[in-house]
Amino acid sequence: MTRSYEQLLRISIQEVMSGDLPSSGDASTDEQADNHTQATYTAPDNSHTQNVLPVQSTRTESASPSSETSNALAKITNRQAVDNSPQLSPCEIKQLDKLLASAPYPAAVSIDALKVIQQQRGWVSDTSLSLLSAYIQVSVAELDSVATFYNLIFRQAVGEVVLHPCDGISCDLMGGVEVRAAISQKLHINPGETTPDNRFTLIPLPCLGACDKAPVMIASKHVYPHLTLNKIAQLIDELDGDKK
Repeated sequence: MTRSYEQLLRISIQEVMSGDLPSSGDASTDEQADNHTQATYTAPDNSHTQNVLPVQSTRTESASPSSETSNALAKITNRQAVDNSPQLSPCEIKQLDKLLASAPYPAAVSIDALKVIQQQRGWVSDTSLSLLSAYIQVSVAELDSVATFYNLIFRQAVGEVVLHPCDGISCDLMGGVEVRAAISQKLHINPGETTPDNRFTLIPLPCLGACDKAPVMIASKHVYPHLTLNKIAQLIDELDGDKK
């Protein structure tokens, strides 16, 4: 059953965070994709308006570049190329077509369409927003209002792993302040910053709805409960070791 626009505005954090996006689709969906791909949408050059704050961090790097550092830089370069792609990919088009086919009007797919873009590109840049707007026929202003309403849709570049420690009152009473300080100390970044290797971004969120498990944190679509200073150090090491 298709959700109404009012229902879309009440989507929970868990649903926004969910990775349950459309599959490759059937033959009819493929035909729709073929029809749409006859026209290539090219976004205007928004490089002069894209205000991505420079990364500020004191995370220690080795004096001489190692193979690990070179690989990290290569991954960042490749990811930036995807982020700034001037057209939608066939995978993005196929998923968007499936969303549009099941919606009563284009605006109804706004949040799911933004999730498609973010899943493929890591975040939603101005270029990506313009491409999406042209394809699903929803204004840039309307899409941007939806994207900035939800704090799990990113309008600035983030790292491969985004850490969302809760900064709600329940978590703070159970040691959340100390946990967030330990994360900053471990990664040598402040809230809103990204590590130089583009691995971690720290973005605290107000109340994750798991007060009985305080203090908690979301990372890589998982909720980590009952955090302690010792657990944080171990958890970050584990997440850093999960590099693809």
